[in-house]
Amino acid sequence: MLKSIDWLVIQNGCLLIVKNPALIHVPTTQDVSVIKTHFLRQEILNESENNQIYCAELDTACNIPANLTLIPLRQTLALLGTPWFNHIVKACSIINWDKNHQYCGRCGGKTIRESSHFERICSACTLPFYPRISPSIIVLIQRSDQLLMARSYHFAPGTYGLIAGFVEIGESVEEAVHREVIEETGITIKNIQYFGSQPWPFPDSLMLAFTAQYASGTLTVNTTELEEANWYRFDHLPGRPGAHLSIANQLIDHFIKSQQNKPPIA
Repeated sequence: MLKSIDWLVIQNGCLLIVKNPALIHVPTTQDVSVIKTHFLRQEILNESENNQIYCAELDTACNIPANLTLIPLRQTLALLGTPWFNHIVKACSIINWDKNHQYCGRCGGKTIRESSHFERICSACTLPFYPRISPSIIVLIQRSDQLLMARSYHFAPGTYGLIAGFVEIGESVEEAVHREVIEETGITIKNIQYFGSQPWPFPDSLMLAFTAQYASGTLTVNTTELEEANWYRFDHLPGRPGAHLSIANQLIDHFIKSQQNKPPIA
C-alpha cells in the first residue's frame, strides 16, 4: 500500500497551502512536483503506517503555482488546527536549525550531515550541532477578577498578550517568571503555579506557562519592553492573541472560565 505524502513548505515566514475554498490543507507530493527543484533544504518530519510528512524551504525566487498560495505561519496554525500544530512548529525549527548551522561556530569549518538524525557535524573539528530549544516563560497574573494584559511594540494593532520572556542562563524558570514581571511591570507576584507547556516556532521556543497572584507594587510599565499594560476584568478584555491554539489563549480561557464558574456573592 502506497503511503500518502504531505509537505510543509516554508518561504519567508509563510506556509504553502493548496487553494481550495472548501478545505484548507497542505500540499501533497503531486502538488509540489513542479517546484521541488527550488527546495533549498528538505527533511522528513514524521512517518506513520499510512503517511509521511516532509518539510522544505522554498527559494524566494520560485514562482508559486496557481493552485498554491502562501499564508503567514501564525495564520496557518489557526487554519490547520491542532492536528498540524506540532508538525508546523517542528518544521520551522528544523529548517531554521539547518539553515543557521552550515558552518561551525568554533572553528568555521563546513558542517555536514552524516546520519538521518537531526545532527550537523563540523567536517574539521567534529563538533556536533543539534536543533536548539529556547525555554521561555509566560505568566497570567490575577488580581481578584482582573488579569494583567500587555502590548508589545510588535503586536498587531489592538492585540494584547501576557507577560513573557526567555529564561536566562543560570536561573530557574520560577526565577525567570519573577524577573520578567518585575522588569516589565514593576510589581511582585506570589503563588506561582505551573499551567502547561507548548512548543512555539517564533523562533524556537518551548513556552512554559504559569499562573500567579498579584502581591504588591504599583504597575509601572517598562517602555523599553512594552507599549502598554493594564488590569482588565475577565468580562471586559481587550483584543487577545491571534492564534487561538496558543498557550496564551489557553491561559486566558482558563481564567475566564474560573471566574464565570464562581458562585454569586450573596
